[in-house]
Amino acid sequence: MTDDEFAVIQRHPVDGSEILRHLTPYRHIVEIVRHHHERWDGRGYPDGLAGEAIPFGARVIAVADTYDAMTTDRPYRRALSHEEALAELQRGAGTQFDPVVVAAFERALARAREAVPQKAAPSMSAPVS
Repeated sequence: MTDDEFAVIQRHPVDGSEILRHLTPYRHIVEIVRHHHERWDGRGYPDGLAGEAIPFGARVIAVADTYDAMTTDRPYRRALSHEEALAELQRGAGTQFDPVVVAAFERALARAREAVPQKAAPSMSAPVS
């Protein structure tokens, strides 16, 4: 991505929050949308907030959004596996992400994976219908 392209990308939290600010049903999430790209260490955008100065909802969305982005195919790269994405979140805990939110996200994913039976891969010897 060029610097100009990245500058456009960095505007989306502010642009999104400004749109929501004018829509009464969504006013309560304006600050969450605005700050979902802030970093725990203060090196994020748009306002360089750090730690608990970042709204809690924005810290949760940052982890969930990042996991989704990493585990989804993109035009420029294949999706990471669940394990690879979790390892990346763990590496970013305490710098990019709130470590408490990362830990809670891991626990929630583990519970969800336990609750939903995993599809078994089809057997190579199974008859084809």
